[in-house]
Amino acid sequence: MVSREWLVVSKIEALIVLTTLPLTTPPLTTHKYTKQLEENMQIEWIESQFFHTDKIANEMIIIHHTGSNNGRINSLQGTISWFKPDVWRSTRQVSAQYIIARDLRPIIQMVKDEHTAWHAGRSSWEINGVLRENLNNRSIGIELQGDGQLFRYSDFQYDALIWLVKQKMEQFNIPIELVRGHEEITPRKPDPGQLFDWDRLKQGLASVTAPGSDIPAFDDSLDTDGDGIIYLDETDDVKLPSGKDRTIVESILDFFAGLFK
Repeated sequence: MVSREWLVVSKIEALIVLTTLPLTTPPLTTHKYTKQLEENMQIEWIESQFFHTDKIANEMIIIHHTGSNNGRINSLQGTISWFKPDVWRSTRQVSAQYIIARDLRPIIQMVKDEHTAWHAGRSSWEINGVLRENLNNRSIGIELQGDGQLFRYSDFQYDALIWLVKQKMEQFNIPIELVRGHEEITPRKPDPGQLFDWDRLKQGLASVTAPGSDIPAFDDSLDTDGDGIIYLDETDDVKLPSGKDRTIVESILDFFAGLFK
C-alpha cells in the first residue's frame, strides 16, 4: 500500500518538473482545406468614400491593426462605419483596402486594389533602391481587428491574412521584403504591434492554409470565452487616426478643428 506521505512528495516533484519545463511556441496551425481554398475564402465588398484614383502601383503590402479604446478592442462594425461614415467627415478621413475580423467571416474589402486608400499617412520606405514617401498610392492596406500591443491575433486572422497576402504578392509581384507593418513605415505608429507573429506569417506564405470552421465566434461586448479580450459594442464610436495624405492647408484646418472638439 502506498503511503500518503509518498503521494504528497510525488505530487510536489511532478509539480516542480512541470514548472521548470521550457516554454515552447505552438506550431503553426494548419487546416485540411488547402485544395478547396478558393471555395472556403470569400471577400465581401463594402465601398468606402475615402479613396483617390491616383494609384501609382501596388509595390507594398502594409499591415495595420484597428486598435482599442481603454483596453477594449474596436468593433468590426465600428471600424467599417469609420471607413464609411453615415455623415461625411472633413477630418480624420481613413480607409484601407481590406479588414480581417477576429472571428470566422468573409474578409471585407472597402477600396479597390487599383485605387488609393488612406491608411499609411506620412510614411516612407525604400522600394527597389529608391526611398519613397507617402506610400498610400504605392501600397495595399490590410487592417486586422485587434490591438497587437495588448492581445494576440486569432488563428483565423493569420490564416486569412496568409491567404490574402499570398494572392496579392503573386498578383502584383510584391516580394516578401515589401510586406511591412505600419510601425515600420511610420515609426510613431504602434501597429500591428509587438504581439503580431511575423515568423508565422512568413512561414505560412510558403504553404497557404484556409480558415478553419472550428474558430469560435466572438461576442462583441463581453468576455464570454475567458480570453481576456473585451470588445466595444457595435454602437460605440470608433475613432481611428486619419491615414490620408494631408495638404498643408488641410493640416492647418485639422489643427483648428481639433481645438473646438
